[in-house]
Amino acid sequence: MNKIRVMFAMGGSMKRAGAETMIMQYLRQLVKDDRFEFSILVHGYDKGDYDDEIATFGVPIYHVPVRGKHPLIYTHEVKKVLKTHPVDIIHCNMDSACGDFLAIAKECGIQHRIAHSHTTKFQAQKGIKKLIGECSKRKIHKVATRRLACSQKAGQWLFEGDSFEIINNAIDLSVYLPCEEIRQKKRKELGISDDTFVIGHVGRLCYEKNHRFLLQAFMQLKARRPNSKLLLVGSGNLTDEIKAYAIELGISYDVMFLGLRSDIPELMQAMDCFALPSLFEGLPVSGIEAQAAGLPCFFADTITPEICMTNYAKRLPLDDIGEWVNALNQIPDKKNAREAQAKLREKGYDIECEAHQLAECYLNAYAESQYIRS
Repeated sequence: MNKIRVMFAMGGSMKRAGAETMIMQYLRQLVKDDRFEFSILVHGYDKGDYDDEIATFGVPIYHVPVRGKHPLIYTHEVKKVLKTHPVDIIHCNMDSACGDFLAIAKECGIQHRIAHSHTTKFQAQKGIKKLIGECSKRKIHKVATRRLACSQKAGQWLFEGDSFEIINNAIDLSVYLPCEEIRQKKRKELGISDDTFVIGHVGRLCYEKNHRFLLQAFMQLKARRPNSKLLLVGSGNLTDEIKAYAIELGISYDVMFLGLRSDIPELMQAMDCFALPSLFEGLPVSGIEAQAAGLPCFFADTITPEICMTNYAKRLPLDDIGEWVNALNQIPDKKNAREAQAKLREKGYDIECEAHQLAECYLNAYAESQYIRS
């Protein structure tokens, strides 16, 4: 049997963000499977954080213009890539933009077209960008031959009544098991004393992650626990604004902006708890990682209930900042990461097991395509 050619279509470069990190988790497993041949199409020409690792797999990355910036040549350039590098399956990870992209893939004769939902709202909240997103979203019903989602809420939002399958944002659980030696080493690197209480957050510095709320909660917590620090891991278009807000609140000395990092498992060893007060999410990978590290986790109630997989995870309302402060001030002293990982494995978040499910999805899709041709 010839190898099944699968192309991941991504909305930007292969940066350290939710959908991209999820795809990398699966790619690391699936490149070992001789039944498949992978490629990646990205929008824009910037180098991604994962590009060097992807090169070691021998997986090619193809670039096309960002749709909104170059609308006149966009369709032409996408068609050129898809016709020059034909594939059997397109796996599109562009949320509402899947409709427009998969419509082009259909024109190019790609028989199996997967739309994958990673969020629960439009990135653009108003104006022409949101209108374009809505128009593209409506196309998915006609152009996607298979629909995947990271959670029930994400699938219901993007596919609006059409059936879909859940593909979990699974991770390599083994790298998150707590290690006291790593905790001490990482805290020393960051200049954090052993007795400091550390709240962690991993996510892009952007509107939907709701950092202003998190800074306000941290400011109030410091009135109760002065020896506390907040670690913000990630970068984004609001970095300068969030830094300025930390200065305005008088907490900048204890808020550490760590930027993009490749040592997330080690950084989580340095944390005492994890907070994610997002305005909207699909099912955040960082929340799975934090639970795998055995951390008490506090998520906004805007995030799908599926995110709470261990006894240490809670959803809290965004209209009651006092409840967040109380929860952060009362975390349990004893945590059992192995017990937490057992629950994650039971719920389908061990990447070694879940990669088989995605492989079966591709095999079934290819079999359907072969049947259609015959």
